[in-house]
Amino acid sequence: ATWNEYGSPAFNTSRALAADADAIDAAFLFGDVSYATGYQSVWDDYLEIIAPWAAALPFLVNPGNHEYDYVRSAWTGHAGGGGGTAGTAGGTAVYADPYGGVDSGGECGVPVERLLPGPTPASSVPGAYVAILGPITLVSMNTEVDFRTGSPQWTWLDQALGSIDRTRTPWVLFAGHRPGLVDSDWGKSCIGVDTTEDDRAWTCGPKKPPFGKGNEGDAAADIRDASDVGVALEFQAHVWPLLMEHRVTAVFSGHNHVYQRHCAFDPAREGSGIDSHLGRIRALGPGEDADDAARAEYGKAGGCVARPSRIRIGGDDEGEEWWVYDEPKAPVSLVVGSAGAGFTRNSVFSLTKGTETCEFCEVVMYEFGYLRVAVANETHLRCEFVETQRGDGAVLDRFYITQRGVTGAEGAEG
Repeated sequence: ATWNEYGSPAFNTSRALAADADAIDAAFLFGDVSYATGYQSVWDDYLEIIAPWAAALPFLVNPGNHEYDYVRSAWTGHAGGGGGTAGTAGGTAVYADPYGGVDSGGECGVPVERLLPGPTPASSVPGAYVAILGPITLVSMNTEVDFRTGSPQWTWLDQALGSIDRTRTPWVLFAGHRPGLVDSDWGKSCIGVDTTEDDRAWTCGPKKPPFGKGNEGDAAADIRDASDVGVALEFQAHVWPLLMEHRVTAVFSGHNHVYQRHCAFDPAREGSGIDSHLGRIRALGPGEDADDAARAEYGKAGGCVARPSRIRIGGDDEGEEWWVYDEPKAPVSLVVGSAGAGFTRNSVFSLTKGTETCEFCEVVMYEFGYLRVAVANETHLRCEFVETQRGDGAVLDRFYITQRGVTGAEGAEG
């Protein structure tokens, strides 16, 4: 990110990527790209910052709230904006964002789509596309467009995931801006919250913009809950079943300015907490939100299908510490939103200094950096979180995801 509400530009991360560019085949940013919020000069500065490395390799992005979201009156005549279906602009359909906020400053996804276009052919939903990167298929979604079951985006995601040839690309990665799983108190249940004792009582419940000022009339009737927990619940009810059905390896997101690594998660698993609430969440009507009972059950350890095991490579005492997800039967979840400036620390684990445990978390850290993902072979995916603030390039987290060979070539990296 550059500046505005979120502090200084991400010079350090860009310098680190430029220094490592020869070893990088592609880069992906999970939304909230420049934070220009309508100021072209900020886009100019951002593009100059990233040019040393982004000009040398494929740079993929999907839209975040700071590229896409704006009041409903700005989307009149387009799908979800009131008074129309999906219009077109330059051959791409135009869909209203479901949250009705003002975070893009009126950009409505136009600059990011024109300045940093994605691969083609793609979905009619901007920011939803498939990229083939060697042995990896990367499926990108736009969390700022309706993704509920039966929506154009949901239908496209189902078809895109279902058409992947795993003999050609044995690894399938999925990415969107807002997390489908995240340790955050933004949108937590209000059950048991004491407004006189809890200094973060204001974070509980759904989060929507006030009625009026561009959000009024019929178009505002279906504005969705934009809180972390609210979005994650809808994501788990509508999108996560697709990830399970199509055996996605890992799901990546940003939005929260934090690095989090989670267990391999399935919200439909008995004991997940919300397994009994998913049907009701899918059936929510216009303007309806997940209730406090569902929010109270969000993120229970029972949703963890697999936890990683700890190993050392290179010696018991002096070797590197790695964590291994051994053939997980659900996607490993990651939030990597720490490449740019810091922001509000919503992690319950962090807020309570560890006295409240994130039941699905393996790692939560507020460190600036990026995640390096490499295919070791058909059965081992290697990932390292590299810090960029201090400038020494220290690796702060290392993990493998393994799977059975698809084409018969087995074996670990030497």
